[in-house]
Amino acid sequence: MTLISKKCSIADAQPDSLRILKLVVGVSCLGAARPLVGGEYGLLFGLQLDSGLLNAVGSFSALVLVSTGVALLFGLYRGCRWCRLLSWMGWLLLPAVAFFFFASAICSASLNWDDPLKKGALLNHAVRYIAPVILLVWMWNVHRGSGVLRKGWMWALRASASATFLGHGLNALQASPSHVELIQLTFGLGVSESAAAKALVIIGCIDVLVAILLLLRPLRWVVGWMSVWGMIAVASRLTAYGFAEGWDAAAIRVGNAGVPLVIWMAWVKKIGKA
Repeated sequence: MTLISKKCSIADAQPDSLRILKLVVGVSCLGAARPLVGGEYGLLFGLQLDSGLLNAVGSFSALVLVSTGVALLFGLYRGCRWCRLLSWMGWLLLPAVAFFFFASAICSASLNWDDPLKKGALLNHAVRYIAPVILLVWMWNVHRGSGVLRKGWMWALRASASATFLGHGLNALQASPSHVELIQLTFGLGVSESAAAKALVIIGCIDVLVAILLLLRPLRWVVGWMSVWGMIAVASRLTAYGFAEGWDAAAIRVGNAGVPLVIWMAWVKKIGKA
């Protein structure tokens, strides 16, 4: 009974912002795993492995991502100590998840270095590989009896959100064809390419502006805007491609909205230092 009470007290001490970060990382893992489960190894081809080893790496990566995602999502439930145990199992896999997303960003940039829209992958994917690292540290802090995220780690979380918005903003300013298509599919093919491109210039300017503002000052309205706009961008994958085809693309990008939300919640409740 003493052990159970102690586990409950640790779980209840977790701030809601930490739970949101668990949700973000867990959903992102499942979104990234879907192509791998289907045998679509994509960026892993940048590793230049033979087919047998490539299949092994792809299958292992899928197993790690699915296991981490399921463990973290089950760990959101407060009343089940076995779910909390799963959550800590997911915690052990977070370094591998961070490495996977970081390696994927490097492969994306290296494979498309001649494409200015692709070589910024380290910026575009920043929340994907930094969020698992922050979650790893934050969960360990809670385990040790503190729900506070130190200033340096909170700044890293800010920097990841800023980098992601900066990368996407620069892509939008260059009228990324994929974003033009996304706007047309979302609002209907009646929207011309030129109109979509003009809309992207406005979107890009706003993205770059909020990215810079977030780095300069801890403004709540900035991360609030980023969270709302990030969720709209995530939802656009579903409206454009449908749930069956677009859920994984939406899931892997949920950090674009979730990380700013985590920052906003932490600042409001003064859990993380600015």
